[in-house]
Order: sequence, then C-alpha cells, then structure tokens
Amino acid sequence: MAAITNKKLSFNTAEQFKESFSEGTPTIAYVTVGNHVPYANEASPDSIADTISAEKNTWDNIYAAKRATGNDVQLVVPRVNWTSNTKYRQYDDTIEVSTLLSSNTTQNLKPMYVITSARNVYKCVSNNASANSTVEPSGDYTTSNGNISTGDGFVWKYMYNVKPSNKFLTTAWIPAPTSTAALDYGVNSSGVVDGELTTIVVTNPGVNYRQASNIRVDSFTSGQTSLKLSNTSLTLSIFSIPTLSNLSNLTISGTGIPSDTYISSISNTTGIITLSAAASAIGGNANNITISTRVYISGDGIGAVASATLSNTSSGASAAQANISKIVVSTIGSDYTVANAFIYGSGSGAQTRVILPPKFGHSFNPAKELSANNVMVSVRIGEIDSTEQGLISVDTSFRQISLLRDPYKYGSTVVANTATANSVISQTTDLDVVAGAPYSLNEYVYQGSISNPNAYGFINAQTTNGVRITKVKGTFVTGLSLIGSTSGSSRTVTAVTQPEFEPYTGDIMYTENITKLDRADGQAENIKLVVSF
Repeated sequence: MAAITNKKLSFNTAEQFKESFSEGTPTIAYVTVGNHVPYANEASPDSIADTISAEKNTWDNIYAAKRATGNDVQLVVPRVNWTSNTKYRQYDDTIEVSTLLSSNTTQNLKPMYVITSARNVYKCVSNNASANSTVEPSGDYTTSNGNISTGDGFVWKYMYNVKPSNKFLTTAWIPAPTSTAALDYGVNSSGVVDGELTTIVVTNPGVNYRQASNIRVDSFTSGQTSLKLSNTSLTLSIFSIPTLSNLSNLTISGTGIPSDTYISSISNTTGIITLSAAASAIGGNANNITISTRVYISGDGIGAVASATLSNTSSGASAAQANISKIVVSTIGSDYTVANAFIYGSGSGAQTRVILPPKFGHSFNPAKELSANNVMVSVRIGEIDSTEQGLISVDTSFRQISLLRDPYKYGSTVVANTATANSVISQTTDLDVVAGAPYSLNEYVYQGSISNPNAYGFINAQTTNGVRITKVKGTFVTGLSLIGSTSGSSRTVTAVTQPEFEPYTGDIMYTENITKLDRADGQAENIKLVVSF
C-alpha cells in the first residue's frame, strides 16, 4: 500500500493556525520575553529540549508578555533574493513541490520563486531550458497578465509586492498572502488566468528541422487566402523533402501574413500556397516570406500559441539542419486542463510536454502555491509604546522568547483573555520592601534560610521601595525579610503583587533562546518568531 502526505497538509495546518487568531472566538496567545539571568556561556545560548521540565523552565523565565492578534500573524516563506547568473527551478506540474521549493548547491539551483530589489515576488514559469538568469524581472500584473519575459529568455509570473514597512519582511523571510483580495500586497488578481499555458518543454529535440526565409511570392492583397511562389521559388533541397506538398502544416510568416498562420496545402504543379488565415495586408514581391517549423497545441482550452526555436539555422537555400532547442509560448490561452503540443516540420523525432498550471491559474493563491507552511508572529515591545505603562523594566535584558497559548489568570482556571491587542502583561512577582541597601540585578533572593528557603527567586528589576522577581518558587509573604545572597541586603516585605498568569497553565508552543538583548529607555524590540508546520 502506497501513500503520501503532501505539502498541502502542512500549508492547511499553518493557514488554520493563522486564521485562529482572527476567528470569532480567537486563539488567546501571547509572545513572551524572559530569562534575564546570564547563560553559562553568553556567546552560546543554551539548548532547548521538548520536555515537561524544559517547558516549566520557560514558564519560570517569563517576565513579560504581549497579546498577539490577527494583525500580528502572517504566513511566510523563506526569502530567496533574485541574484544574477543563477539558475532557478521552473514551475512544473510533474515535479514534487518540495523539490521546486528547494535549493541544490551542487547544481547552483535555487527555488522557483524570487523577491527582487523592488520587493516584487515572482514565480519562474520558464527558465530558458535551465539557463542562468541574468536579467532581474520587473513589472506587475498589468504587463501581459503578469507574465514577464526578460532578455535572458526567462518568463516570470508576477505574484505580489511587499511594502518596505511590512513587519513580516526580514532578511530570512517574506510574507505570503493567501487571498487575491489582499490589496496590501498588490496581489495579481486581474492577471490570473485559469488554465493558462506558459511553458512547453522539449523532451526530445529531434533532428533535421529547418527554416527557410527570403522566399519570394507574387504580390497579393488583403483578404487573399492563397499565395503563388515566384519564379525564384522555394527549392526542395532546403527542406530535403520529395514534394512541395510535404510543407503542409508548417508556419508561414511575413508582411501581410497574420501571426500563427500555417500552410493548409501547397500544390506541386502550380506552386500555390493555401493559407489557414486570409492575408491581413498587401504583400509579396519584395516582401519575403519565411516558412518554418510549426507548433500545434491541442487540448480542451483555447487560444494558446507557441513557436519552435531551432538550435542552428541560416537563411535561404543553405538552411542548416537543426533540432528543436526550446518552445516559446507567445499567447497563453485559457481554460486548459489537458494539452499537447505537436511539431510539424521537415525533421523528425521532436517531442514535447505541456506544463499545466495550478487550478485557477498562476498567482491565484500565492501562499498556497509557495506552500507557505511557516507562520510568523510579530509584536513590538518597547517603552515608547504607551500601552505598556512601564510594566517592563528598561534596566534588564532577555535571552528567551516564546509563544504561549491560553494561560489562566493567576489563581483561577479562567483563560486570561482580557488583554487588548498588544497590551503588555507583567509576569513578575512584585514586592514592596522597606528602604535599605539595594539588591543586585539578577541576584538570588529568598525568605527564610538560604539552605531551606520559604520562597526564592531572582531580581529582574528594582526601584527605591520595590523589586520584581522571576523564577519564583514558594510563596513570598509580608512581614519577613527579603535577603540577597550576594549583596547581603535584607529588607522587610510590606506588600506582594502576584503575576498576571497562573504558572504552568496553557501551552507553550514555541521557545527560542537568543543571545542577550539589553533593554534601554526609549528602545523598542520587534519580536518575530516563526512556527513551522
């Protein structure tokens, strides 16, 4: 029995997680900061284990938190900057999504999408037969339905734009919108075409294909459906065919000939060429005609047009034999769910495969197409934010951030959901103490005896008549002295204010140890954490 769990499951899980912050009964979640006590090696943050003990330690470390709401949560994908002279994978409906979105350093291959210097995000739909990209794409959905052709032969599909002020844009991540209605991202809503054909790959180049130009025909007028070869007519040696009739179905182009016109038939005796479409203008005589290999697209859609590029061609009767190097789609068409491309020409053996788009078309749902299975939560913590009310000291540091869901209010079994968006929560135990010698920051303090304390913790911050304590064990009480283990300060506790959250309740869904970050007056920290599914 064979089975697979595809990338859509992880994307859907990430999407549901994001949406849970904006539902009628939203997820109650807080971004927390903590651990003001130095590591054993400050240059190397401590490792983290997924254990109950480690989770309790994270809880003990927390000294402040901020509520995260829907505006603070966004699907993100790894940042891939467009870089010149780099190979990029092209979208292909037959290749696993995980491969399309991965790099291969040995092959100098990057994922199929990029963000440019203008912060436009593009999907590569044609990489010019695995060539290096040398021209940065530009333009949006107003250009050719967002299909941006560059001078290096690449075709990029414009997806969306990221504003420089977007708080989910970092050096490592870019936001990925899920909806074509996401106006903030300039999503390609009007350029999306269901069933468009952007790419046809050559699976076998074949041999002996030719193109002949400078073919003279008698003058003709608009509306004619037939042309007559002039006396200097086409010689069969150019195509190495026994009769002129073998040129049927080949593409014919030149002044007065509509695009995508092909030869319906050609007479061996009269040299009369019957066109698939009537002439659109006056031509003939000095206006030379070109006959070349034709690409015919069949399928259940309409309108797609493509042409073949030969690897080695020259003009006139000396046209060289060649193979099919690539297929260029000039008109994408629409509504294709199945399609095949057939080659008509003087050669043989050429085979192709049409790459079909995702349902609804490229860039319809950027996040889904890029399998955005990462969610960034971004909140700002800083004294310049008036909602914080001075509850987070500027004279401390933190080394740990986490994401906490559904904690209880202190002393209850009710979820602490009264905090407004981005309002600060204090998780320190605050003690009022009588005047006396100051304690040291991060100092171990206790009530009772040092060998058998009634309660203990670490100094997070202090004022003239108060201290904030983290990593609290036991219960501090009034009337007893609070003793510093290193400062020796001993000051009587006159009042106790408990933290906002009941310790060890809810779920800590994410924890990250970071290098020390010192806080300062007037400073703000943008806390960004990424949860991967």
